[in-house]
Formats: sequence, C-alpha cells, structure tokens
Amino acid sequence: MGRTKYIIHTGGLSVGNHEFEFEVTGKFFKEHETSEVSDVNVMVKAVVLKQNNAMQIDFDLQGTVCVDCDRCLKGFDIPISGKEKLVIKYGNPDESTDDIMVVPEGETALNVSQYIYEYILTAVPARKVPCEIDKKLFKCDDSMLKKLKEVSGSEESEETNPIWEKLNKIKLNKN
Repeated sequence: MGRTKYIIHTGGLSVGNHEFEFEVTGKFFKEHETSEVSDVNVMVKAVVLKQNNAMQIDFDLQGTVCVDCDRCLKGFDIPISGKEKLVIKYGNPDESTDDIMVVPEGETALNVSQYIYEYILTAVPARKVPCEIDKKLFKCDDSMLKKLKEVSGSEESEETNPIWEKLNKIKLNKN
C-alpha cells in the first residue's frame, strides 16, 4: 500500500485522455511527519492527456482535511477543493520544476504522490478559524480559550508595560 498506489502507469496508454482516481486518507499523511494535517479524506481525479512527446495531468481535488483551529486548537474537518495542472516531459529528471516533471526516456510509470501531497496542503486555507465561517456548526473550545488567555496574560498588562508607553509616545509624536 503506501505511496505505491499513487502511480500512473503510462507505458500502455494511447494518445488521448485517460482518467484515474485516487483516494487519499490519513495513512497517506502519516508518512509526512512535518504535516499539520491530522486526517484527510480527499478524492483526486487525474485526467492524463497523453501526447507523442509529453503528457499533461489535470488534477481535481475534493474532500475534507482535519486541521486544528487557529484560535482554540480544537480539531475540525475543513472542506477543500482545487484544480492543478502538471506537465510531464521526457529528458533529464534534474531539470524538473514545480509545474513540470521531467522523466527519463522510456519511463512507463509516474509516481504522483508528492504532487498530490503538495496540492492538498496548498488547498488548505492559511487562516483556519471555522467559527468565523459557520457559528452554528462549530463552536470554539471555551476552556482552551480561557487557558490560552491566562498563559498569554491579559491585554491590560501589555498597555501598562513601560516599553509600550514609550513606543506609543513615539507613535503619537509622528502623527
């Protein structure tokens, strides 16, 4: 299992369009220790347009990704979707870029797992605060918010800090 199931066998494909589907689950992301994603349920449709000397793969991603709320750290499933395009050319693999995969002449299988991983991560919004999207479906963890406020200190203590007073005076003088 693992990453090997994210291989597109191109050796016997005729010129034209060919469709592939990949189901991406949590097992896929457990292989990437640095990922902020804890669970995932995404369907990836890949349409391969094979030409004589090159190929193009159009990826369509739809599903949910479990991430932590930026405000209260509570886990939630956020819907994602995205469309990406990858061009495959034959030649020296060292010449590959983010958008162009260069494979050796005669290669009959393409491992697209790294591209799928990156496409899913880039589909996750930078700001993950679900209560701002739908307050009825998601409510922040109040006990965690209280603990975070206690640890970070109240806003009033920042205002009485002499460093901030001096900076505020400088700011007021410039206006």
